[in-house]
Amino acid sequence: EEAPTEEAPTEEAPTEEAPTEEAPTEEAPTEEAPAEEAPTEEAPTEEAPAEEAPTEEAPAGE
Repeated sequence: EEAPTEEAPTEEAPTEEAPTEEAPTEEAPTEEAPAEEAPTEEAPTEEAPAEEAPTEEAPAGE
């Protein structure tokens, strides 16, 4: 009696596809430190009133 060589189904152990723990790459909120809009100290370009040196309009010696 050809004993059916019990082909033991090579227990296809489902290669436990360990769900590569898709750890939500903890999107560490790139600490968007509100770029403390340090008012780029717009040093008021010392708008020194261009001392409109009154072009000494020397009264053309009339």
